[in-house]
This record gives sequence, structure tokens and C-alpha cells, in this order.
Amino acid sequence: MTETALLSLRGVTKTFRSRRSPFARPTLTRAAVDVDLDVHRGETVALVGESGSGKTTVARIALRLHDPDSGTVRFEGQDITRLGERRLRPLRRRMAMVFQDPYSSLNPRHTVGVILARVLRNHGMPRDRATLEGLLTQVGLGADMLDRYPHEFSGGQRQRIGIARALAGRPSLLVADEPVSALDVSVRAQVLNLLTDLRDEHDLGLLVVAHDLAVVRAVADRVAVMYLGHIVEEAPAELLYRDPRHPYTQALLAAVPRPDPGRPRPAVVRGEIGGPPERGCPFAPRCPRADDRCRTDMPPLEHLGGGHRVACHHPGPDD
Repeated sequence: MTETALLSLRGVTKTFRSRRSPFARPTLTRAAVDVDLDVHRGETVALVGESGSGKTTVARIALRLHDPDSGTVRFEGQDITRLGERRLRPLRRRMAMVFQDPYSSLNPRHTVGVILARVLRNHGMPRDRATLEGLLTQVGLGADMLDRYPHEFSGGQRQRIGIARALAGRPSLLVADEPVSALDVSVRAQVLNLLTDLRDEHDLGLLVVAHDLAVVRAVADRVAVMYLGHIVEEAPAELLYRDPRHPYTQALLAAVPRPDPGRPRPAVVRGEIGGPPERGCPFAPRCPRADDRCRTDMPPLEHLGGGHRVACHHPGPDD
């Protein structure tokens, strides 16, 4: 794409410092390492990886809910990396988040109407009943639900309310953090299709965080795969699913159930995501292709053509 990105991250790095006890030495966790990522209007970008890969940190940095240690965040062409809260506040309604857990993200003491009205009030927007009813209608809920409480709804309905709340400020960027992981399988596709319809209707940029490549396959235009804070592969969705080149991406796809169980597939990578090695590729300790070079030299994120980027010394098709 040649037009200016709605959201653009360049060289974003974030390290968290934590202590197990007041007397212990601090532990440093690099949640994002030199991350470059763009989201354009009318586009859905999926950020995928296991728990602990850093994808939620990147999403929160995109909304300036975390400050990056280094790098830049541009939104609607403006550098917002170091903007103070006073100058950032007018932009807040132009960017919104849909949270993972629809059960805990809504105040159980307030009706749906009060929940939506408070968002509109915070943004200085009209909060008449017609406006509130319109928010519910566009997410497929009836206007009569304004006077009901969150506990009266199913998980899928609560997530629709969460989406309506995110849309209240009329954003141009919507970040959905694992928006269907807490929902029944039967309603996941409905919620994802709703997000896609709203993206098209409002010309939104949509960043979807997920741990499962199968979940975002039908809705993503582009997919970026993260591992231990690094983007290890990025490509248009159709290309990435057809021709993954990084062994971690191949492992994630191998874990997805297939309708033809007899079809050959690469072995699923064993073990769980852990701390990064001191040198070399962060995936090397789990990689079936790793050699001495992988264990000593960090692979750069290189272009393969067609918008396909991969960080691997030995990129290749599935074995």
C-alpha cells in the first residue's frame, strides 16, 4: 500500500522490569523488540503469537496505553510517541479497544445505557437515547436492551456491547485484543464477521490480537507473527497461509485442525515459549532447523517479495 498508514509503529521496543520480592534483583522482560507495523484504513491486520509473545504489549503501545522505551508511534500522520495526556486526550476517541473478556470489561452495577452514555460523556458527545439505541442497533442488538444489566446477556451479546462501547467515540482505529477467545466456538465467527462489517461500514483500521491463526484466517488482510517480542514473519494473509516460511509460523499452522487428517504436515514444535536466549534467534531453542549460526546471530527481518517479510536464516516451505 502506498497511502499513509493510519497507524505506524517504527522500531518500537518495550522492556518491563519486575521483582519477585523486595530483596530480589529485578528481572527484565523485553516484550517488544524493534517492532515495525502498519495498519491502513479499511484493513484488518492480525497480530498472532503464543501467550508471552508480546502481541498485547504492542497493541497497548499502539493506543499509547504503554509508552515505548524507544521507537515511534504515528497515528493519523501525527507522531504521538511522546505526547502528554493533555494533548493526547483529543485523539483518544479516535482510537478504541475491544477487550478480551466480555464478562469483566462491563460494570455489572450499570445498565447498558449508562455504560454507553458514560463513554459519550467522556468524549463530549451527545448521549440522547436515539444515539444510544443507534450504537446497539449497529452491533445487532435491540434498542430495548439499553435498560438491562450485563449479567442478563450471553457472552456473545456482552462482547457486542463492548464493541458498541468502542464505537461510541466514532474511532478510526479499533484494536481488538483476543476478542473471541472467551466466547463459545459457535459465536466466534459471528463476532469476527461483525467486526469486519463495521470496518467496511466505517472505513476503520482494525488490529486484531490473537493466539490462533485459524481464528483470524477468514477476516485478516495481513498477518504478523510474533515470538518473544519480535515479529518473525509478516505477509498478506492469503500468502502467509499458503506459503509460510518461518518454522514458528509453520508450527502454529500445523497445530490447526484440518479436515483432511491424512494430509502430511510438519511436526508441531515441542515445549513452551520461554525466556529469550542471550544471543541469536529467539526461536532457536525450539527450532528444528537451528544451527550454530542461528544460536549466535540474530536474523534480520528481510523482504521476500509480495509484501512477505521473514526473520530466519533458513526460511523455506513446509518440510
